[in-house]
Amino acid sequence: MASDESFSSEYDKLNYPSTETVWEGVIVEVTGASVIMDFKGRMGRLEVPKRMVISQYELKVGQEVGFLMSYPEVLSEQPNEKYLGALHAYQERMKVIQKETQERKTKEKEQSK
Repeated sequence: MASDESFSSEYDKLNYPSTETVWEGVIVEVTGASVIMDFKGRMGRLEVPKRMVISQYELKVGQEVGFLMSYPEVLSEQPNEKYLGALHAYQERMKVIQKETQERKTKEKEQSK
């Protein structure tokens, strides 16, 4: 876990650090590693690792959840180049995988004729 000093410096980046409100939602999907929740009021969707969900029960679709969350705040006008590079590399890799998958399916289809 981060030290108090690093937490303080990250916390200080926020202009509005105390805007937590209670949000509610419903679990819509439980996978091997994550839980996907829809916010009530059609306010969006959140996916978190299972290990981040506090529950005394087995997680099931349809269970209601509640949590404290603040509104996201943009920290800088400029995009973070490190993340942009990683995102671009990921998108390019996904294009290659999709192309290879499509080619494999086409080849399998032709071979089955």
